[in-house]
Amino acid sequence: MKRCAPLRRPDPSSEPSPPVLPPSIPTPNPNPTPVPTPAPVPMASASLNSAGDPPPPAMEPGPRFFWSLERLPAELLQPIAEGLIPQCPLTTRFALRPSGTWEFRDASHQWADWLVSHHNLLSFAQTSRRMAAIARPLLYHTLVIPTARALVLLFRRVNERPEIGPWIRSITCLANVAGAVTVAEVHREWERQAGGNAVADSPAPRHVCMCANPAEGRSWNSRQAETNDYDPRIGLELLKAILLKAPNLRDFLLACPDHDLIPHDAEPPDQLLPNFRDAVLRYRTEFSPAASEAVLNFVPLGLMRNLTSLRIYCHREDGDRQLTLSRLLADHVVETLQLLPHVKTLELCCASADKLLAPDIVLPPLPHIEHLRLYGSHIHEPRLVALCLACVNLQSLVVHFESSSTDEDRDLLPEGKTLNEALAGLAGSLRTLELVALSEGHYLTRGRERPRKPENHRLTCIPELVRLDRLTLDYRGVFGTLGILEEDDGERLCQLLPPSLRDFTLVCEWGTARDWKQSYLANLDMVLHGVECLCASPSHRLSSISLAIHSWPAESRFHRRFKREVEAARQRCARAGILFRTFDLLPSYQDEDEIDPVEEEEAEAGAEGEEGQEESDEAGDEDEHEVRAEEELAGHIPPEEELELEEEDEASEYYVTDEEESDPEREARRPPTFNAFLQRLGDDHGHSLDELFYAYHEDRWDEYLF
Repeated sequence: MKRCAPLRRPDPSSEPSPPVLPPSIPTPNPNPTPVPTPAPVPMASASLNSAGDPPPPAMEPGPRFFWSLERLPAELLQPIAEGLIPQCPLTTRFALRPSGTWEFRDASHQWADWLVSHHNLLSFAQTSRRMAAIARPLLYHTLVIPTARALVLLFRRVNERPEIGPWIRSITCLANVAGAVTVAEVHREWERQAGGNAVADSPAPRHVCMCANPAEGRSWNSRQAETNDYDPRIGLELLKAILLKAPNLRDFLLACPDHDLIPHDAEPPDQLLPNFRDAVLRYRTEFSPAASEAVLNFVPLGLMRNLTSLRIYCHREDGDRQLTLSRLLADHVVETLQLLPHVKTLELCCASADKLLAPDIVLPPLPHIEHLRLYGSHIHEPRLVALCLACVNLQSLVVHFESSSTDEDRDLLPEGKTLNEALAGLAGSLRTLELVALSEGHYLTRGRERPRKPENHRLTCIPELVRLDRLTLDYRGVFGTLGILEEDDGERLCQLLPPSLRDFTLVCEWGTARDWKQSYLANLDMVLHGVECLCASPSHRLSSISLAIHSWPAESRFHRRFKREVEAARQRCARAGILFRTFDLLPSYQDEDEIDPVEEEEAEAGAEGEEGQEESDEAGDEDEHEVRAEEELAGHIPPEEELELEEEDEASEYYVTDEEESDPEREARRPPTFNAFLQRLGDDHGHSLDELFYAYHEDRWDEYLF
């Protein structure tokens, strides 16, 4: 076969190629009969094909396209813009860092995060007119009101442009609208922006006046209006008008800051006005309906029919969270839930969820509540049981306890049901459960179970929650009030969890007051053994296991052993396809509250003593370093392997505990004889005589009596 001659590449300098311009602009034709410039063809393409035909001519290069967001259809631009909508601020002020430590993010931090996200969306809207038309409604989707200026500006904008109101889906109020400083700033901003007098041109009498009777409305001004010449209701009335002008509002968060967002050196702290504080006191002490209506009507919860998420953070004033408007509203919300049929999520922070006006603990049916989250709560078991019995379709229950239940609460349980029985009734709907006691004590009252063993003082209903996906419990809820765990307790962890569980978190905080560090490390070993048993269990399909532990074990003298065991558990979980992580213990809001001056003086005195102790310790450390240096010179320091062996030998201190001191009160209640023990039990005790005989002589009689 005769080979074809290869194609010759023309000289690029012979004919200039036309310039490449955007497709929207036509390419100029400099010559009437241009000579096409063929593209270089590889040698393999220049040969004949299998049929013996010559190769097809080379294609000319097409125009170069410049892709941008402008060329995308609106159906694709809309989800891109929605991805830039700022996230709503959190109800709780504690956030978990990726490193495993907790951070207290107050109102200023959350406002700064919202500003960054809102700036990104604003930059997207400023790209072109087409982007602005798409992003303009989204700019008002999630709003944050941090200052008095923002409150007045948002009211004027919503009032002058009615089309903005339906765009609003979420509002977070970080301004203390009932504080003295904020009310004064609202007064000045109203005069500056509206150009009129705040008393004469206030929106309270003209737009959304709270009182139909003018005389009744003037009673709120009284001394404040005479001395300061402004209406103390102006901040609350502006917020009320904004809420009523947003018919599609789905989420509302009232989270006044614990400290001023913008510090004022010349002004006092922004605290509740005296007239509002008096109304709160009358509401709490006298249970006055008139005073409560005058205060609570400023937040029109009954008129917000489309609200699906209601969240309240009870801020702190002078170290107290009781006498604030947010705390009053949080306690009142429980009574008004039946008037909000569309609310599905209720989140309260630093509240007790008590009913003030109605002393009856039983709540009406609340089938619309699906998510209940109580952070830093002072709720007791009777109130929590009432909420669980009322919310029959509850899917998420999160409670962080900062107070313990007492034996007196046992008589207040609604219908005599405990929290175990209430949670068992939610087995068909509950998917997320998080119960953590951040302080000493227990959120469960001691029931009438017999024998009254520590391992029975726990949540026994967990295996019955067949639809549970996420579970977070402390050791009290899982193991009871055991002081020292055994290896059987770790293996029993597989039996205490439902097979449907996907994410499990255990808050590891236990130990006695005398040797809590040794018992803590010992119990942690048993828990890590239980984690390995969960990885080997064929009935569980966990995707993640998390342990909230103290940070000091990683720096103690047993840190090598601790790190090896944690790493072994992580590798064992990785082989089973389970994500294993550890993080610090959950913080408490009580630690963030300000301390009393007496406690400050004690703390200062203690600090002086600690400084002296540190100086002596430093001197002792210097002597120890000198001794260690002399031993190193003499060659008496063992190698690293021997140090680890000594550490393993010292690990036996995990399980060494001193004998418990005698309890005089317990000894006084001890039955003097076995027959007296049987008489106190009664005839219907339900136990064999042999079991009771050994229990009495082994000093376990109180497990059956109390």
